[in-house]
Amino acid sequence: MDIAALVASLMSDGTVATLALNTGAQFGIAPRAYLGATLLPERMVPENAYREEGIRYRTVIANSGTRYSPAQKKGAEIIGSFLVELGNSDLAREFTARDYDALIRLLATNPTMEAAATLTRWLDTVNLGLIELNEKQRWDAIVDASVVRTGDNAYTETVTYSNPANHRAAAGGTWSSDAYDPFTDILAMADLLASKGYTVGRIISSRPVVSILSGNDKVKARTGVATISASGQIQATAGRASMAAINDALARDDLPPIETYNLQYRTQTGTGYFLKRDVFVMVATTGRDETLDLGDSTNITINDTLGYLAVGRAAGQPGPGRVLRMEAKQDKPPRIEAEGWQTSLPVVTEPEAIAVITGIA
Repeated sequence: MDIAALVASLMSDGTVATLALNTGAQFGIAPRAYLGATLLPERMVPENAYREEGIRYRTVIANSGTRYSPAQKKGAEIIGSFLVELGNSDLAREFTARDYDALIRLLATNPTMEAAATLTRWLDTVNLGLIELNEKQRWDAIVDASVVRTGDNAYTETVTYSNPANHRAAAGGTWSSDAYDPFTDILAMADLLASKGYTVGRIISSRPVVSILSGNDKVKARTGVATISASGQIQATAGRASMAAINDALARDDLPPIETYNLQYRTQTGTGYFLKRDVFVMVATTGRDETLDLGDSTNITINDTLGYLAVGRAAGQPGPGRVLRMEAKQDKPPRIEAEGWQTSLPVVTEPEAIAVITGIA
């Protein structure tokens, strides 16, 4: 089998379509696990523009009544809606003539299956490029309450999300200063969520923020690394507060442990982080679950989601989902060209379940 026939076979036998529609790909694999997908998992939607009706139900206590009186009807709905307009993104890559020659040699000396696996792994980089854009936009929506879409020819567009007052606030002081207690900000945000009826279920931050916490004298005093003198002054001792000790201190205030998220994405000019380096994200339990079909009769349920990542109908397609295609070019230089495109957007249905401390230094 030559390369053109191999590419055509992968396109026609469903291998490429299966790769594009793989629901599990949004979570990545260790060591590149995408944490945002556990908060805003993908959901296929039939329309690219629609009104999302966010309806939550809360418990309302019953009234006493007489034995034969009608039940007393009470409203219990929290109702909100907003217009969702999905955006488009795409990525193209080239399997160069040099790679093409290497693949010819592989086909000549190895089974076709190995060559097919090589092409599939290469095509998966296009798929992951789309998935990683979704992941970046998830964290933009969570941390900034906005997603900025950018592209060629100076294209830019900003999608703004609901941003309740005080749910995203700058740190009240310099966390790296031994004169300031970072727990002041942390507990204030936890109290804000509690005032809305929420319980903090997850805390997500970066390694630099954890490093700042571990070196702060007031944090060390909470964790037993520093001591307090008879005069009430904190006396720093050698060493830093460990992650486990910081999490123990959080647990004493009924808060969950810190999850660190330090994954980077790559651009043509450099790298960036999915989660900003100077933020402390607190996410409440919401009671919203999302069940995902992983194929082969395997389903998983993601608990306490903040909403979902809507994946709509990409250009030229009959139904929702990402699209991948590749084609062997036999003119000079011989090569394989691949493209992927999607129509998607994060949709946050629980804006008050998010609290973010920003500007941590």
